[in-house]
Amino acid sequence: MNVPLAGPIFAMEMTSRRAGVSSHAAKSWSAAMAASMAGMVFVRGGLVPNLTLGGHFTYGAKAAVGTVTGREMILASLGCGVGGAIVGTCFHKTIGFLKSVIWPTKSSQSNNQERYAAIGKKTLVALTIGIISALYPQTMFWGEGSMQSCIDGQCTPFSATPHGIPSIMTQLARVSPNEPYASGIAALQVGMAKFFAIALASAGKFPGGVIFPLLSNGASLANALITALHPLLPSASSSLVAPLMVMSFMAATLTSITRTPLATVLIIALTASGMTPLSVLLPGTLLASYVSVWVSDRFSRDSFFSYSE
Repeated sequence: MNVPLAGPIFAMEMTSRRAGVSSHAAKSWSAAMAASMAGMVFVRGGLVPNLTLGGHFTYGAKAAVGTVTGREMILASLGCGVGGAIVGTCFHKTIGFLKSVIWPTKSSQSNNQERYAAIGKKTLVALTIGIISALYPQTMFWGEGSMQSCIDGQCTPFSATPHGIPSIMTQLARVSPNEPYASGIAALQVGMAKFFAIALASAGKFPGGVIFPLLSNGASLANALITALHPLLPSASSSLVAPLMVMSFMAATLTSITRTPLATVLIIALTASGMTPLSVLLPGTLLASYVSVWVSDRFSRDSFFSYSE
């Protein structure tokens, strides 16, 4: 990924549960930026000098030139920011509940019994996630390749993404991963299935990243919201309100969980394609990202990471 600055900023924002960095991380800001720039020069200028720059996720209007007004941006961004905060708070509460069920704190079992019990519990968690993925193949996130399908409401079929999904894995699908969402309920089903799959995997102590899975989850939920609000949204093909809502809800969902507003927006911006009108979409996405952190902090002090301040 061409995200030279997002990595160190994400790491430093992780040191605080609020929209900022801890005092200790702030002292390392200049050094982290210098290291990131040096790495970019070495890799892009030396190791792969002929590799083209730019991301590959497209957020755009149906028309050649898209537009959005200031009022539309404020309303969409504030709404997505609060919505993302609600999703993030529910995510933390769900993980907390699942952990209390799967891993009770007190146990009178011997070490061997505890080990076998842990293996059994993890097997059941994996089996449950497998059942969810059989019914909703979209939860089998293949990384960056399948993100475009989530962003555009499956207008890009999963089968057309770099990794794709074999047809044998989609036979039980409740919502086809290779066709645009037929309704907002379909998008909501996918979003909720992904939500519970990520929460269950996190509570079950399965290692793995959460950044792109949570971004894809936010995209699915955003498409459900767009469908529900369709009568209220601008009907012009040049409107960028829908793409703005997708980008904003993606950012708000991740930041309400990880408390990394600036790094999240950088990740989204630097992985977007050259066809994406970032100068129009980024202001609203930044607003939604920070609003999500501020509101979720009011709802709950829980966060995906542990903090000392």
